[in-house]
Amino acid sequence: MANRPLLPVVLIVTGVLSLSACSAANTPAAETSAPAASPVSSAPSASPAAEPRSTPDAAPPVFTSCDEAITPEFRQMVADNGWVGWNMVGQQIGHSPFDVFPGGAPTGQLSCRFGAGPEVATDNVLDLAWAPIDEAAAQSAQKYLAEAGFQRIEGTGATQWATRPGDGGWADDDGWGETYSFTGTDVRWAVTREDLAYIAPAA
Repeated sequence: MANRPLLPVVLIVTGVLSLSACSAANTPAAETSAPAASPVSSAPSASPAAEPRSTPDAAPPVFTSCDEAITPEFRQMVADNGWVGWNMVGQQIGHSPFDVFPGGAPTGQLSCRFGAGPEVATDNVLDLAWAPIDEAAAQSAQKYLAEAGFQRIEGTGATQWATRPGDGGWADDDGWGETYSFTGTDVRWAVTREDLAYIAPAA
C-alpha cells in the first residue's frame, strides 16, 4: 500500500515542495503530464462527509484521466514538483484500493500515481483513487470496510471510512490514515483522510 506523503507546507530535507515517500515505485506507462494551474500557497484539507443520498437530478462526476480527477491546486503542485500522473489500472505492476470490495473494483476506476514518472525508480510518490459506484455496490463495500475495522465518519455530502494507523503508520495531523469516501455516486480513496482534498469535487 502507498505511504502517505507529507504536505508541501512541511519542511523536509529533500527540498521545498517535495512530498514524502509513498509505496514502492511501479513501472507502468505514463498517462499524461500535469498541466499548470493557479498557484497555491498551502494544501487543502479534507472535510468529513455525510450519509450518501440519491440525487437523481444531479449528474455524477465522470473522470477519464488522473489529470481530470484532481483539483487545480493539486495539479499546480504536481507541475511545480516536476511530476506527472498516470493510471495504474490494468498495468502489470500497480495497485487498486478497490480490489478488496465484494465483486471487485468498479468499472471506470482510476488508480492514480503522481511522481517523477513510471519509469523512475523512486518511492517519492502520492497515490489517489476514484471510481463511479452504484448504491448497491456502495452498501456492500461499506459493509466490508466496517467488518475490516475501518471507522465510520459522518459529515456533509459523503460517508467516510478511515483507519487509525497509530505509531509507525502514515496519518494526517488528526491521526487518520487510509480513507474511503462514498458520495452517493462515486467512491474516493487516499493514503490519509486529508489527502482526499486533492481529488476534484463532484460536478
